Amino acid sequence: MKAGVITLFLIVFPIYCFASQKTVVGYYYFWDRLAFPYTNIKYSNVSVIAHAFIVPGQDGSIGLESGATWQNFLYPELIALAHSNGVRVVVSAGGWGNSSGFSSIAANGDARAKFAGNLKEFCLQNGYDGVDIDWEYPKSSDRNNLVQMIRQIRDSLSSTGKNFSVSLAVPSYLSSSYDYSALQNIVDWFGVMTYDYHGSWTPHSGFVAPLYDPLPSTGCTDGSVSSSLNEFIQNTAIPSSKLFMGLAFYGYNFQSAGLYMPWTGSVPSVPYSRIIGYEDSGWTYHWDNVSKVPYLTDPSSTHIITFDDTLSIKLKCEFLKGKNLGGVIIWRLGNDYSNGSQPLLETVWKDLNEVTAFHQTMSNPVYGISLENYPNPFNPATTILYSLPAPGQTAVMIYDVIGRKVARLVDGYKNQGVHKILFDASFLPGGVYFVQLTENGRAVVKPILYVK
Repeated sequence: MKAGVITLFLIVFPIYCFASQKTVVGYYYFWDRLAFPYTNIKYSNVSVIAHAFIVPGQDGSIGLESGATWQNFLYPELIALAHSNGVRVVVSAGGWGNSSGFSSIAANGDARAKFAGNLKEFCLQNGYDGVDIDWEYPKSSDRNNLVQMIRQIRDSLSSTGKNFSVSLAVPSYLSSSYDYSALQNIVDWFGVMTYDYHGSWTPHSGFVAPLYDPLPSTGCTDGSVSSSLNEFIQNTAIPSSKLFMGLAFYGYNFQSAGLYMPWTGSVPSVPYSRIIGYEDSGWTYHWDNVSKVPYLTDPSSTHIITFDDTLSIKLKCEFLKGKNLGGVIIWRLGNDYSNGSQPLLETVWKDLNEVTAFHQTMSNPVYGISLENYPNPFNPATTILYSLPAPGQTAVMIYDVIGRKVARLVDGYKNQGVHKILFDASFLPGGVYFVQLTENGRAVVKPILYVK
């Protein structure tokens, strides 16, 4: 190198961030088939569909919810399209209000055998890939019988020589009604129902599925997703790969003056597809930075809706990966469907399973490409700083979590040096976004957090 001449070496190489494969289980409630037909499911974003619910009879028979017929329930088109996309379909038995027959079945050897045989034949005849048991909820006196029932179901399905799965939905708290040590050797996964921490059964309003516990000063001790899953991890021997986090694609509308305050009237459930329109009707978006979930308040401050959005879902997925859990269960598919998009489902899959390749630049620290923003998180605007090692064609774009371009900030020739631009996100919903700086074919990507 000659004196007086500065030579700049830019090394551009791709860094690939691989996410280990996580299982995404979406519950498909059979009554939804008219409003959300099988053709609307985004099969590329789900691993397993749990078709819910068949109802166990006390004698081991299989039936349906009141008012339903087998013509309502059986859905061969769903199974065929799922299989053609490499997605498994399991049948889910029980559910809230449909579980009264389980205790009698589990306690009686003949009923257990009949139930296990009926489930096997039902799967074989209708093309299902396994059985999900959603017993809400066994008593402590059912503990040993539950193990025997699940083992008999497993043995019956295994006798076919087919790769059937057996899974078990469990409450968000550890219960003496479950022999987790015995069950973990039988089931493929435990779907921990980490939602419904608040609702019509709690004396005060609160979050459907807070990621973290609220502050003690709130007086709320109803728990959170993280505290529930940490309890399972720390106090059972269940492999983390068999623990699945529950995700709620709905919220609750409390007639209440604020969080953790008494409510009156009823507490209706609201699907996410309806919640996203409330802001356009004058409701105000808030972010709780302790529990890491959003909520809405109406203009009169008499109603509050607690729910999950793309940001809180992403943070839960990050928690899941940090704990190396096996996947998620979602209640329920279609609740986020709007204008052909399923933003919550797409966020889950993208965060858990997509392989992302970013081109990152190594260079002289003075003249190299850099990309920063402040503040971060921000509301509603942030300043983006970027530096270029040489003049050239430059673009700065903003993308949402499912890869859609939402803003074009720069697109043209820029000189070498440091540049500054203000990004006002007030036209967007709160959530995680990505800034992409492209310079002469090289690109740098940075996540930013808009807290609305």
